[in-house]
Formats: sequence, structure tokens, C-alpha cells
Amino acid sequence: MGFKGFRSFNGLSWGPSWGWGRATSVLALGVVCLTPLACASSAGSQTASSGRAQPSGEAGSGDRVQGEGEEDIDQAAGDPDELEASADSEDSDDSDDDETLEQLGASAPARGEALPSVSFQATAEENWKAGEAEFEDEEYLAAQRYYAFIRSKFPYSSYAVLAEVRIADCQAARGRFIEAIDSYQDFVRRHPSHKKTPYAMFKIGESYHAQIPGDWLLLPPSYEKDQGAVQQAEKTLGDYLKRFPNHEDAERARALLREVQGKLAAHERFVADFYKNLEKDRAYVGRLEVLRRQYAEVALTDELLLEIATVWARLNEVDKTRSAVEELHAKFPESKVGAKADALMNKTLAAAAATTTATPPNSQAPAAPQAPTPDDDTPAP
Repeated sequence: MGFKGFRSFNGLSWGPSWGWGRATSVLALGVVCLTPLACASSAGSQTASSGRAQPSGEAGSGDRVQGEGEEDIDQAAGDPDELEASADSEDSDDSDDDETLEQLGASAPARGEALPSVSFQATAEENWKAGEAEFEDEEYLAAQRYYAFIRSKFPYSSYAVLAEVRIADCQAARGRFIEAIDSYQDFVRRHPSHKKTPYAMFKIGESYHAQIPGDWLLLPPSYEKDQGAVQQAEKTLGDYLKRFPNHEDAERARALLREVQGKLAAHERFVADFYKNLEKDRAYVGRLEVLRRQYAEVALTDELLLEIATVWARLNEVDKTRSAVEELHAKFPESKVGAKADALMNKTLAAAAATTTATPPNSQAPAAPQAPTPDDDTPAP
């Protein structure tokens, strides 16, 4: 189709009247003009990528020789690729440090918490003091990071062991009781004879106690809810008091234990009343016996013992009725329900005696004689 289809280029007509000669001249002129620009662009690109001028014997009219001052600046700045790799390495190191700190107890901020800015020190003691200062100011997350840093960078320091307990203290102070319990238990397991072990055992029980659901308006009372945390608190506080009855936190532990047992007793009473309403006396009195034997310090009363005796009497359990009545007189000699308990006991004994008289042990008819077998010595009639 020739040049007929290409009517213009930058305002120049490319019609057939131009001819092949003029077109060839224009193309050649464009090549001549563009070649120096391409060469200069290529040279500039090579110079920028290398960071320094290419050495040459003599400077030509189009060459640029780098001065000594510029070369010093480039050497001080360094290779851009190397600088980028170094920055990536530093970011990776920081990330590794943060990951290590989290593994050693520096947990991430919870909802509503901001990640604190801390300045780690050169020695374990200095970091310990910085952490204690933050702890006193109730900046528990910042303090926790200092303690985790001690564990990470100074694992053989005496402060590293103390930092384990302090991390758990920070977790408990921040309301993260499950994490705190794990940290305290790990410390007790790793350091069973350390001077801080009694304290850690007490804090386990206290942390379980802190998780016990409270009583809120329009919600079921706590004794109707799951008692898992209450039972764990009772067990851990009891274990602590058995091992360290004279520890500095023992009085506080006894008060918490009494409160916990009161909650468990309320739960047992709730279940006992449930079986009472269903008229299932054995299940009912079984729960009352739990109150009598396991939670006597907080639940045992003369009224409870009379209630137990009444149910056992209804079940015709004479010995168990007598046991409850005798304990009532022994532990509550001035009780106002003592006479009522005696009357119940006499009635139970009379009913048992009447039952025995109505059905004597040997009242059954004698068995008919058996016919002799062929092996007997007695001859057959």
C-alpha cells in the first residue's frame, strides 16, 4: 500500500510527492541527531549505577571526572544495596528480639493498652531497677518488658530468677490471670526450693480467687454458676497453708480460703435444696453430709445437724440419725433445738423397735423335711 495510508507525521505530509529520496534523508537525519543523546544517557546511567566516575586517560569534552570530595561522600554513604541489606538485617534483629521477649513473658498489649517505649540498660541490675520503677508507677507492661529483657540477655544473673516472678506479678496486675497462673506454676516447678516459691504458691491461689464470678443484678448468683475457679482456689490455697502455715501471706490466704469455702458451701446447699424439692431424700441428705464434713468451719450449725438427723430418720437409718444427734449435743450443748433432736431420736428408736417386734428373726415357718436320697443310710419306707 506504500505511503498512501500514512498521511502525516508531526505536521509533515508523507504523500507520494515526497518520494523515496526525501524520506530516506529525513530518517538519516533523525538517526544522526538521536545517537549522541542515547550515548550520553547510557553513560550517565552507568555512572549513576556504579556510584563513581569511570577512569580514563584524559578527560574529553563530553566526559565528567569526579572530584575527591564527592568520592569521599560516596564512600561514607556506602553502597545503597549494602545499606538496604543492613537495614533489613537490623529490622530482622529487632523482630527476633521482640519475639524472644514475648516468649520470655513480655506479652503483647491487650485491648486498650498501648505498647510502651522502653530504654533497655547495659546491666541486669540497671534493667531490674528500671523495671521496678515502672512497676511502682503501675506501668506494668513496660515493667514486664524490662523483666523479660533480663531473662533474655542475662539468663545467668540472679535477677533473671526474680524476673520470672515479677513477670507473673505484672500479668496478674494487668488482669491476665490465666497467664499469671501459668507463670507462677512454672516458677514453682523450676525452683521448688527458692525463697520466692511460697509467695508464688500463694499468688496462684489468689489468681484463681480473682477469677471467681461475682454476683450481679439480674444475673444468677455465683453459687449457681460453674465452680471450677472456686475449687481450684480452695485446693491451691489449702496446699500453700499446709506447706507454709507461718509464711507472711498465710493470714491473707486463710481469709481467702474461708471465703472460698463459704462459696462452695452455698453451692452445696443450692444442690441439696434442688434434690429436696424433687423429694430425693438420699441425694438430699448426701449433699447435707458434704456440708457437715467438708465445710464444717463455715457451714456447720445445730440447725444443719437437726436437718440431717431428720432426713436419716425418715429413711429409717437409726445409726446415722444417732450420729447427727450426738454431734449436735457435743458441739452445741446449749442449743435450743437439742430437745427437738432428742424427741426425734426417741421416735426413731421406737419405730425401729416396733418394726423388729412385728417381724421376729425366727418367725419363718420351718422347712418341710426332704425325702431321703438313695445314698442315705436310712432305708426307704
